Amino acid sequence: MSFATLKTGIDGLDGILGGGIRYPDDGAAFVCLAGGPGTGKTLLALELIVRAWLDGADGATFLYYSVEHTPESIHKKLASDFDWFRSGARIATQPREVPGKQVLLAESPHGTTKLVTTQARPASMQQKSARGTTIDIEWILAEIENHRLVDPVQLVVIDNVGLLLTDLEYFEKRAALLEVRRRLLESRIHGIFVMEEAHPRDLRLPSAEEFSTDLMIHLSFREEATDFKARAIEISKARHQYYYRGVHHFSIAGRGITRDVYLGARNERGPGIHIYPSVAAQLSMARDQAQFTVPARGDHAIDLGHPDLDAAFLRDTGPALRSSTVLLAEPGTRATFLALRFLAAGLRQGERVLFVSTREDRDAIRRICQREPVLRDVCLGPDGRFAPDFRVVYLHPEFIAPGKFTWDLMRLCQGGHDRGQPRPVARMAFDNLFRLQDRFPLIVEQRFLIAAMLDMLRYEGITPLFVDMVPPGTNGGGSDFDPSPYLVGFDNVLHLYFARQGNDQAPRFRVLKSVGNDYHTDDRPIDWRRS
Repeated sequence: MSFATLKTGIDGLDGILGGGIRYPDDGAAFVCLAGGPGTGKTLLALELIVRAWLDGADGATFLYYSVEHTPESIHKKLASDFDWFRSGARIATQPREVPGKQVLLAESPHGTTKLVTTQARPASMQQKSARGTTIDIEWILAEIENHRLVDPVQLVVIDNVGLLLTDLEYFEKRAALLEVRRRLLESRIHGIFVMEEAHPRDLRLPSAEEFSTDLMIHLSFREEATDFKARAIEISKARHQYYYRGVHHFSIAGRGITRDVYLGARNERGPGIHIYPSVAAQLSMARDQAQFTVPARGDHAIDLGHPDLDAAFLRDTGPALRSSTVLLAEPGTRATFLALRFLAAGLRQGERVLFVSTREDRDAIRRICQREPVLRDVCLGPDGRFAPDFRVVYLHPEFIAPGKFTWDLMRLCQGGHDRGQPRPVARMAFDNLFRLQDRFPLIVEQRFLIAAMLDMLRYEGITPLFVDMVPPGTNGGGSDFDPSPYLVGFDNVLHLYFARQGNDQAPRFRVLKSVGNDYHTDDRPIDWRRS
């Protein structure tokens, strides 16, 4: 048996599905979207069918049936709130022929496709005196056959399918849904059922919808320790494919999103649903895409941006390309300045670099670059703005999931969120890691987050430098600071501190660890502005 793949057009969803919805190439895909009220089931179903419609083959028909929503309300929501997901297709509305039905035509480079939205009125909701046709599963199947006589039908969505079957017992309901599956399968039409769960699922008896579908997607709200409810999505069943297990998060962005705020709740790339795989899933994806081949570190030492740091290494050794470095900085040490010098060294070699800051905003970084001659000419242009290859991102406090944090950061490293042709960065500096969860409260496992980021940056071929704050007096044993987590995770660990010299305190540093390199083990002085 061979398989085909149905792309959803939502990159995060295709990601956790290993590329899309897989199904036997002589059949069709069947999906159930389940969840409680307000979790986003209908919006996800609409986006799936609209993206398929706008990307469909010439002459194809797509059918959407909804119990709760009128065709007019669906049309307004898609046009006003989501701008048809910025497809660029020309959308035209056909003259209304019958109540409760609307036909939309889309003209795109692929040709002309048709979306028919129908409001279903099941018998259980129909008053005896109400006008209009009672629409049930049998009526829908008959209409699908009528449409097939005119044009090929590619995808059918039945929203809140359970309301069409409320007058049936469990086994009758299961038999009806299996019959829908069989009829669509014979015609090679993809199907999506949307099911609302008013109560937690009874695990002893799988739902009828679950029996009749190949892919089960659950949407929910998860209450975090901060009393913040995050949107969550989970694949609970996938019959024909490998998928990335676990709880992933997603957000819904409307038409008026703000796109110039990085790593924020409203910095989405466009309207619609944006799914962010968990950090563990993203790490697995990176490893799978690389086929577990870890990019080798460079063979030669790179310029760390400061001669005192470079001189701490012996016999032409030192941190190499794609090796990770962390500066453990006591208060008052100029770790931010050193991180900027690290990036300036890359700029001089024609590299593109990224500076991510959790404590200094863009204006503060620009003023540092203006004041310091070693930075000014390379980090700033003639107009005083940041050089084109020097990207600066200031992280505002945000309630975003860890998966969104790493997903957006990796997109920035790949050159995304940028005007023009994306160009990946070669060096990244992150200032700083200290209590990251205070700015991003949903990040509760910071150690794993950093470890996963280091691996993903390595797979991207990026040379990172991180800054973290440590208590004063760590060099003289005046605190209980334990550097072992850094020694385990980073290739190079440098400690910045002040040593007392008479009545003064002199800045010094020492190398605590550097994999594969020879270095001075004693404390060494550092002159911040030495060129």
